[in-house]
Amino acid sequence: MTKIEYKINQELKQIKHFHKMDSPLSVVSNKSDHDIRQDMRRIAADARNFGIGVTANQKGDIEKWTNEDIVKMVECYKTQGLKDPTIINYVSSLRSFLHETGRTNIDISNGELGLKRVTEYKDKSLKAKGVDINEKLAYFKEKDANVYVQLKIAAIAGLRKEESVHAGLALSKGYDIVKNGMLELKGSWCKNGRPREIKLSSEKITELAELKKYAMNNNYNISRTLKQEKDHLGNSIKNAGFNMHAVRHSVAQERYAELVSNGDSKKEAKTAVSNELGHNRDYVTKVYLG
Repeated sequence: MTKIEYKINQELKQIKHFHKMDSPLSVVSNKSDHDIRQDMRRIAADARNFGIGVTANQKGDIEKWTNEDIVKMVECYKTQGLKDPTIINYVSSLRSFLHETGRTNIDISNGELGLKRVTEYKDKSLKAKGVDINEKLAYFKEKDANVYVQLKIAAIAGLRKEESVHAGLALSKGYDIVKNGMLELKGSWCKNGRPREIKLSSEKITELAELKKYAMNNNYNISRTLKQEKDHLGNSIKNAGFNMHAVRHSVAQERYAELVSNGDSKKEAKTAVSNELGHNRDYVTKVYLG
């Protein structure tokens, strides 16, 4: 391990949480703390190979890095064939680290680095894929109680895999996860660590109540670890010809259409859908809306 890797690893241990905030420079991205830490460990390992800053700085002090070092890092990543969105994520993680450790000497923007995030607004919903979710749910209801419950929750509220796994386990144990017409997700269940609430129609509340009864009475498996359960869910629906993102895309589009038809402006509807899906950035939601 080089000095820069050691130093960054030591400083990462001191950071309990990377704060999320808006910035024209994208100081902190929408990624999880774990993702930022992983990126920083890669950046630390690449720094010596790329000859960035630290080669002339034997103490491995990242504080001595300059905008020119970031330009060089970006150029090296491009020669490796990395695409702009991936490089933007690495630079964003570096900015996150610098911010949390009180270093603000890196102020070069993505535009100045020649980086562009190309967003694809292609319809990736279940309908676009030709997948009948009710048919898939019927199949899993007969074959696998866990996948059925988790997939049903996702189809109702547009949850991510991990959120669906946590919610399914809660239902199987008889916990009440719906209060005052809202599906309540704990922060520990969510990708960004922030709890959120999702407004449900009376029909969806009834569906969840029935799902709770099913989960409690149909041999729901609680022996697998969280990772094993996520892998099991992901592999099962992949083998069935779709993925959880397609489910979330479908829920987002249906919810958006519902809100607009009820009188919300397009902007209000998009903001509501963004909050319910757990997104921090509007352009991510635009992708889901196709």
